[in-house]
Amino acid sequence: MSFKKILLAPLLWFTFNASTQTVKNFYFVEPETKNLPVFIRGNLSSNKILLFVQGGSAENGIDFGRSDYPNWKNSLETKVAIAYFDHRGLNRPVKKIDTTKINSAQSLKDIILIAQSLKEKYHAEIYLFGHSNGGKKVLDCLALLTEDSKFIKAGIAFNTPITADFSPERYTHYRPLYLKNLAKEFIEEKKDTTYWQEALDWMTKTDSIYDRESSKQWNLYVDKAYNPTKRKTTVGMVLKVIFSRPYNPIKYLNNKDNQCVADILWEAERGFNRWELLSKINHPILLLTGRFDPIATLEEQEEANRLMPNSELVILSDCTHESFLDQPKLFKEAIFEFIK
Repeated sequence: MSFKKILLAPLLWFTFNASTQTVKNFYFVEPETKNLPVFIRGNLSSNKILLFVQGGSAENGIDFGRSDYPNWKNSLETKVAIAYFDHRGLNRPVKKIDTTKINSAQSLKDIILIAQSLKEKYHAEIYLFGHSNGGKKVLDCLALLTEDSKFIKAGIAFNTPITADFSPERYTHYRPLYLKNLAKEFIEEKKDTTYWQEALDWMTKTDSIYDRESSKQWNLYVDKAYNPTKRKTTVGMVLKVIFSRPYNPIKYLNNKDNQCVADILWEAERGFNRWELLSKINHPILLLTGRFDPIATLEEQEEANRLMPNSELVILSDCTHESFLDQPKLFKEAIFEFIK
């Protein structure tokens, strides 16, 4: 490298980073109680922040982001910033969580509170961006907190089941219908027709997959449809998580806090009918799922899309429940097309 290039290199680096407005920051939304830690990273040039709501009932979203499990650091985050957070009570350097403030209503309020803090800090457009059960929370926020969520630009719910674990229609209608349609599709394409005819015949004469044996058989059939991408956890990913502040690896390995919060939030789904809320959502909504996602089935997504007044549905081929891993390019394109 010439002397001139050596002198120009820092200037070029500064110019590039200034133009892309990269951000990497950590803060607590409630600094006094050390609740609701937020980690934001990415490009703010577009003036857009995706607030990621992790799937599961009480998973650590910051771990998800810091480890770069979804491979978004060099894809989505090159164009937008993504904010990751942990639910109330998690990832805190304290001995005991306050379970009196762990409930579904507070969980939704926390998401809006975090979104407000991001808007105030960075003066950007905020999108709620949830995977699986996190997508349920996105829809619930926009349906139940209509006034408080007016500043939200839009919602993105990907690989998100509309029905809950307690919903009878999940086991008597949507998932049985998913297997029937899947089998018919493979039969029409003349792919492994004997196997899929057997699956279709079994599902046609089976009223429900609610019991353990039927559920197990249903899983065996649908798992044949597509082999999903497996993301390996590397040593580097683990180290990025363990040495993150305010991380307590002993508490994480013990998993008591996560399980406690997950149980409370999971139980709150009992008797909850999300279908009744969808028509109340006026925000633009992107529903995205994989064709072979047995959790957020195509049949549920089509019905949800029909019920919401301002939604669009994208189905990615050759994808299961982690569409961002199975088809990362198509996933990224769908997100950018929606928010542009």
